[in-house]
Amino acid sequence: METLTRFFKIIDLLENSSELRLKDISDKLGMDKSTTHRFLKILLKHDYVKINPDNKKYSLGLKFLNISSKIIDSIDIRNIAHPHLLELVKYTNETIHLTTFDGKRVVYIDKIESAGPIRMYSRIGNVAPIHCTAAGKAILAFQKGAVIDEIVKDLDIISLTENTITCKEDFLKVLEEVRNNGFAIDNSEHEENICCIAVPIRDYSRKVGYAVSISAIKTRMDLSKLITFKDVLIDKANAISKELGYIDTGFTNFAEMNKEL
Repeated sequence: METLTRFFKIIDLLENSSELRLKDISDKLGMDKSTTHRFLKILLKHDYVKINPDNKKYSLGLKFLNISSKIIDSIDIRNIAHPHLLELVKYTNETIHLTTFDGKRVVYIDKIESAGPIRMYSRIGNVAPIHCTAAGKAILAFQKGAVIDEIVKDLDIISLTENTITCKEDFLKVLEEVRNNGFAIDNSEHEENICCIAVPIRDYSRKVGYAVSISAIKTRMDLSKLITFKDVLIDKANAISKELGYIDTGFTNFAEMNKEL
């Protein structure tokens, strides 16, 4: 069991880093270099990790891309939501994301890129923190209270920009605002100069497991302008939810949604 734990710790560390040297991995995980190298050799052998031959730094391997692609391909919501995402990008001319939730992070499962000259780092299959992304807040806010408390209690809230919320009490207040408003925002909390608005999506069981978001470069569209797309975003999220079997009119009546939590 301890061996498996060490493998997962290495994978988790590399997931949140672009590239790391052997010594970096060893130091961050409190493992000696020889043990760390032995684990990395096994992961390399099975393509779960790759090494950059130029700088000898490690990163996640292509195996995870294959796994994530298979998981994503099996999710029917992409086929249901994609036409709505296309309509959103035509209406807003900004980048549209469809995300899900793995209990700790949001996972990008579809993306329509803006036609603008500046592209965003996000890629289908990438993950992002829940505490500083609009999509993460939009999904987490509509979980049951006990689930929210448990997730937030174990959440590693780290600062990624000067706007990132790093206090758990403040984060819980933000989630309450999301429940009251029906949408979430990211005011350059995840990435500098990027703002975002997101709305939850419900399925046939009335659970929120997905979110749809609009992201913009602040120099092109600041948050106040982005929020003007709130109503059309809510309408599209509502349409996707209905196609997933959600039979309530729901997203225009957030007080009623909150009673279910």
